[in-house]
Amino acid sequence: MKTLILGEVIDNKLSSGTLEIINKASGLGLDFKVVTVGSVESPVLGSSTFQQTYIKRSAESLQFNNVADKLSQIIQEENISLVLAPSTYQSRDLVSFLSVDLSSSPVSNVIDFDIQDSAVITTNSINGGESIYKTKITSSHSLLLIRPKSFDPIDIELNSEYETIEVENSSIEIFDVFKEEKSGPQLEDSKIVISAGRGMVEKENLSLVEDLANKLNAAIGGTRAIVDAGWMPYSQQVGQTGKTVKPDVYIACGISGATQHQVGMKDSKFIIAINKDEEAPIFQLADLGIVGDTLSVIPKINENI
Repeated sequence: MKTLILGEVIDNKLSSGTLEIINKASGLGLDFKVVTVGSVESPVLGSSTFQQTYIKRSAESLQFNNVADKLSQIIQEENISLVLAPSTYQSRDLVSFLSVDLSSSPVSNVIDFDIQDSAVITTNSINGGESIYKTKITSSHSLLLIRPKSFDPIDIELNSEYETIEVENSSIEIFDVFKEEKSGPQLEDSKIVISAGRGMVEKENLSLVEDLANKLNAAIGGTRAIVDAGWMPYSQQVGQTGKTVKPDVYIACGISGATQHQVGMKDSKFIIAINKDEEAPIFQLADLGIVGDTLSVIPKINENI
């Protein structure tokens, strides 16, 4: 089955979500090419073991309609029937345009997929991760948005072998583009994630989590409750309506463990939970549980690292 992987480039390399999809496509033996979008002159994309195309826009902006037109042209000229994309802001926008051009409804929040008798079968998560359902796609084009951390990323050697196609932006006027500044380890890629919940009591106590994160070179996350309270930005939210993480170690500080939070971190390799409520749902997931006041436990950990 001819496949197009709609990839993304971050810091001159293929994103983790793109590498996860490449690994899955390789495992299924799909005939695929990778297309990425950006505005820099010479991105370093990935591996020469598969075909790569770079669609270069004249400027970094939110305009994707011309890019989508070019993607539709590639898909139809090369008889591509399956499009795979990580579920990110950029990919969701592009796939929305493609769904109109190709008259095919996209399937979102896909956690797995397979090919059976030339048909694409997707596995999707619902009810906060408590249930799954399968979908058989019957349209001529299958458009899948893959949930982050559904697969392991492939390890490939970087190089600069790719075809470049330039497209001009449309006449749509963009008045402002906001880019959030990032510093330190990022949730999506960090091997250690420390998340805070309401058990931290007040925003000022997050300094305890920050100290621990600095000692462990860890990324910091949080629950929806503290993000809604303004303690940290939405970009750090872990859970059903935030980001999905899959670190080697996940430390939950003062988090009860509601289903909506669990769906974003339950696949972490080793989970440590700190909570004064021994009946907290988070302990059902934890490999190591510490029953105690988070505001007392974290300083003790910091003292001994």
